[in-house]
Amino acid sequence: MKSKFKTLSCNDDDVLSYNGSLVKFSQFKQQLENELWQKVNYLLTKENNGCNSKERIYELINTSFGYCNISVSLSSPEEGNDCEILRLGATSWQKGKIRTATSIDFFPNEKDSTKIAKIEFNLEFLSEEHQVKQPKLSFDDMMYAA
Repeated sequence: MKSKFKTLSCNDDDVLSYNGSLVKFSQFKQQLENELWQKVNYLLTKENNGCNSKERIYELINTSFGYCNISVSLSSPEEGNDCEILRLGATSWQKGKIRTATSIDFFPNEKDSTKIAKIEFNLEFLSEEHQVKQPKLSFDDMMYAA
């Protein structure tokens, strides 16, 4: 299926029907962030020496050569996932696919020696009417095409 996903712009109070649940857009972004932090925590739980995940990451950033930037990403499949969006003021749901890419970057702020965790969301939507579907061939069409 060829597609042209576009950047998803929603108000925080717009509603998404996704994975069998209804959530406000703001809650959807929070769920993505929480899942990303869970993955980071999972990566760093072994032999944590009493430090939480953020502290361990900041320990990893400092090296004898300088600073190391660390990035963790969480992405949906390339083809996206089915969802529906109900926008404020709309009269009906908009069906389509959503594609997500969330990342968290850890890096030191060299100016004042603080440590920064920056989270970015890249959310894209492909409405059902813009999806290009492959024509379905019947059995007879396949037989005569050969």
